[in-house]
Amino acid sequence: MRVALRDNLLKVLLLAGLSLALIAGCWRAGFTAYDDTMHITENPHLAAPVIDVLKPAPGSTYFPVTMLSYQLDHLLFAGWMPGTALRSWAPGVRLMTLFYHVLAALVVWRVLLRLRLSESVAFFIALVFAVHPLACETVCWTSERKNALAGLFGFAALWAYLAGDGRWWRMPGTLALYVLALASKPSALGLLPVFVVLELFGGAAGLAGAEAMCWRPGRAWVGIVERVAPLALAAALALVVNLAGHAATVIPPPGGSVFTAALTDLEILARYLYNLLLPVQLSAVYFVDPVRSLGDARVALYGLLLIALAALTIALAANRRRAIFGWLWFVGALGPNLNLIAIPHLMQDRYLYLSTPGAFLILVEVVEGLRARLATGNWDAAAAAPGLRAGYVAALVLLAALRGTVWNSMLGVFHDAVNRQPQAIFAYYGLGASYAQIREDGRERLSEAQNEKLRGLWLQAWKDGVDRCPDAKRYACYLVMALNVGEEFNRQAAQPADEGDRLRKLQVAEYYWQMAAEPPREACDSPPARALALGYLASLSIEQGRPDRAYGFAEKAVALCDEPPTRLVRARAAVRLAAALLRNGEEAAARTLLVQAREDASSIPPQADIYAKAQELLRDPLLAQ
Repeated sequence: MRVALRDNLLKVLLLAGLSLALIAGCWRAGFTAYDDTMHITENPHLAAPVIDVLKPAPGSTYFPVTMLSYQLDHLLFAGWMPGTALRSWAPGVRLMTLFYHVLAALVVWRVLLRLRLSESVAFFIALVFAVHPLACETVCWTSERKNALAGLFGFAALWAYLAGDGRWWRMPGTLALYVLALASKPSALGLLPVFVVLELFGGAAGLAGAEAMCWRPGRAWVGIVERVAPLALAAALALVVNLAGHAATVIPPPGGSVFTAALTDLEILARYLYNLLLPVQLSAVYFVDPVRSLGDARVALYGLLLIALAALTIALAANRRRAIFGWLWFVGALGPNLNLIAIPHLMQDRYLYLSTPGAFLILVEVVEGLRARLATGNWDAAAAAPGLRAGYVAALVLLAALRGTVWNSMLGVFHDAVNRQPQAIFAYYGLGASYAQIREDGRERLSEAQNEKLRGLWLQAWKDGVDRCPDAKRYACYLVMALNVGEEFNRQAAQPADEGDRLRKLQVAEYYWQMAAEPPREACDSPPARALALGYLASLSIEQGRPDRAYGFAEKAVALCDEPPTRLVRARAAVRLAAALLRNGEEAAARTLLVQAREDASSIPPQADIYAKAQELLRDPLLAQ
C-alpha cells in the first residue's frame, strides 16, 4: 500500500511539474484586450452578489461557476499582485487555471483506470492531456478558464458515474458534477454522448469485453434511460439558456445548411486529428473554407480519409470496443462545436479540450495492438513502449513551452496567427487591434513617429484582412475593419499631397465604406456599423455634388439606425437635394424634403455632440423660409 501511495504521489508531482511548461513562457503576462476586459477586468460580476451571478444575462454565455472562480481570484490576487513587479493579477488567474487543468488531468487518469486500462496506459493518456500544446489556449488565455472548469467537473462526473456503480450516491453525485460542468461552459454538453455510449457498451466491464453490450433495444434500455434522462434534461436546459443568450451571435451553418456543415466538418475533424498527433501548426485562429455542395472534392478526400483511418485503427486495436468508444468520445465531445449551431469560429484549439482523452484512447489501443502483432524474439516491444511514450511526452512538453510564449501578449497571439493562417480575417482583425491597443496604451509616451508607425501597421493589417481573406464576410468584424480603413483614407485625404492624391484617397475611402455598407453574407449583422458607413457615403456624395445619391444613402442609414447622427446626415442631404429640385422647378417635391429636413434637424437633442451642427443647418436659408 505504501509503495502504491508513493508511486501515485510521484506521478501526481510529475504530471503537475510537466504541466508548468504550458505557462512557462507567459505566466507573468498581464491581461489582454482580447476578451479579458469583458470577462474579467471590466466584468461587473466580479463585485456582484452570488445571486446575481447565477442569473442568466441576455446576450452572453451562461457560466456562473467560472464567474465565481474569477471572484475568488480577485479576492486572492487583485489586492496585492498589481503592487508587485508583476503589475497585474493576471498571473494569479493563470496559475489558478493551471491548477484546475492539472486537477482535470488527474481526474482523467482515474476515469481511465475505472475503464480498466492499465496503470501505465491510463497515466500516459492523462499526462498527454496535461501537457498537450492544444491546452495552452485554455490555460494561458485568462478568459478561457471556463474550458478547464468544464473539463474538471465534466470528467469528475464521468468518474462518479463509473465509481458509484451500485451505490446510492451515483446519480445525485454525477448529476451535481455535470451541472457544475455545464455552468462552467456549455461545451460540456459534448460529454452527454459519452455517458450514453458508455451505457450502450455495458459500462467498464462491457468495454473490457467481460460483459455484453446493450446496443439492441431491450429491457436494459429502461435502466439506461432512467440514468441518462436527468443528465439529458440538465443539458437541454443549458442549451436553451445559452441559445437565448447567444441568439444575436448564431449565424447560418457553414455552406448554408446543416448538411453542408456536416460536410465541412469532415475536413475539420481531419485537421483536428493532425493537430492532436502532431501539434506543430497550432493557431489561435483557423481559416476554414465551408463546403457548399456534395460535389466538392474535399468531401471525398476527407470522408474517405476518416473512414479509412477509423477502420484501420479499429482493426489494429488491441481492444476494438475501446477503440470504437474512443472514436465516439472524440466526435461526441466535439459535438457542440461542430457548427450545426454555428458561430463564426468554425475551428479552435480549445474545442478539442474535452475530446483529447478519447483521441489518445484510440492511439494507445492501436499501439498496444501493434505491439502484440510485432513482438518478435529479436525485439522486446513491451520494453520499448515506456521509452516511446516518454519521448512523445517530452516532445509535447517542448512544443507546449514554445506555444505558451505566443500567449505572452495579444500581439504575439495574432502575429503568430497571421503567419500560420494568412487567409483568416480574424487573425488580421486581432493583429490590427493589437497595434491599436499598443498605440492607445502608449499615447502619452510614444513619439509622433512611433504613433504614425503603429497607425500604419494597424491600417495595413485591417486592409489586408478585408482585401485578402475569403472568409471576410463570415465575421461581423469585417464591417468594422472596412469602416475604419475608409475613415483612415478619408483622414489622409484631408492632408493631400495634391488634388489628385486627395481624389484617389477619397475614392479608396468610398470603396471601403461601400464594402462596410453591404449586408453581410454569413456573419451576424451590425446595423450601427452599416448605418455609419452609409452616413459617410452620404456625406461624401454631398461633397461630390450628388445630392440624389446622398439622400438615398441617408435614407438607408436612418432605416438601419434611427439615431441623431443619421437623421442629421439625412437632413443635410435633403436640403441639398431640395435645392437641386428647386432649380429644376420641382417645388412640391422640394417642399416635402425641406419639411423632413427641418424635422430631422430639430429632433437633435441639446445634449448631443452634433447639436450645434443641427442648429447651424436650421439657419440655412431654405429651412429658414
